[in-house]
Amino acid sequence: MELGSAINWAILLGVCVVPFIVMGQNRKNKGNKKLKYLTNLATQQDCHITKHEFCGDFVIGIDEAKKNVFFYKQWKDTAVENKINLAEIEICKVKNTVRLVSANKGSQNILDRIELSLIPADKSKKEILLEFFNIDHSVQLSDELQMADQWSKLINDCIKINK
Repeated sequence: MELGSAINWAILLGVCVVPFIVMGQNRKNKGNKKLKYLTNLATQQDCHITKHEFCGDFVIGIDEAKKNVFFYKQWKDTAVENKINLAEIEICKVKNTVRLVSANKGSQNILDRIELSLIPADKSKKEILLEFFNIDHSVQLSDELQMADQWSKLINDCIKINK
């Protein structure tokens, strides 16, 4: 009887654990595909990604030597790619879009979007927005806010070195 119980527990454990392993592998494969795409984009511009991070549906990377930022985001059937020359950028800021929602006992701020805003030195050009989070595409916020702060600092440090 003990052998039968052990087999049942092993099967139950396998049924519970295997889906998490498969989901982790799928997430890793998707991240590697995005990183490969970003690396190819950089190579086409004669650049080399020295730092990168991916989270959810995007990957961001930088060539610190040539001062270029590369960004790739894909959701559903839409893909966005950007290559930004930091020599043309004055400053980078984190831009949070928040809306106020009324509730029973008051109101609450809801974060709708997190973006990196790259302001060109040439005032006739539009700001470049790199979307890290959008509530319309992703229900749950993970590390996007911290990543936006880190990348804003990294990009601003590269801009300062450039001047």
